[in-house]
Amino acid sequence: MAERDLSTLEYIVLGLISRAPQSGYSIISALEAGIHRWSASPGSIYPILKRLEKAEHITGELEAVYETRPRKMYHLTPAGERLLDDWLRGPISDLEVLEDRDVALIKFQFAEARLTPGEIVAWLDQYEELTDTYDTQHRLFPESDTDPLSLHPQLVHEMTMMEINMQRTWIQMARRRVLAG
Repeated sequence: MAERDLSTLEYIVLGLISRAPQSGYSIISALEAGIHRWSASPGSIYPILKRLEKAEHITGELEAVYETRPRKMYHLTPAGERLLDDWLRGPISDLEVLEDRDVALIKFQFAEARLTPGEIVAWLDQYEELTDTYDTQHRLFPESDTDPLSLHPQLVHEMTMMEINMQRTWIQMARRRVLAG
């Protein structure tokens, strides 16, 4: 049976475990504290941990803390590390540029501890290139003489252009700071 691709949430769980050994509870707490888009319920996290452990991307060890109920602490395996690093090094998708910017930012956060500064700069370069492409395409959209935009579509278009410019500014700032070390 061929191995299925991991979901974004599964990669995020790998990324959280890569920072330090994690329990299911600590992963849920981290997601609730900062990554609001993904479900942090036990009903979503514990099945993910079981799948990742079964696929040998993580290992879990029971840990007894002060004679209380033991908790299972998860660690990345070498296979899990390779999988996470491949995801971080992988090409940024159009969707990450256009709609799922939070996925790109999560990758950027995990990349700090896993990739070289050169790899991160190359990733930022690709991110800026895709942003520029999207910017060019959006600038052409309102120039259609056949269907001039009414006020509300104009305002939405202007907001989109502002977001693209903000995104480009952030990419340039991030590149400078990564290069400065």
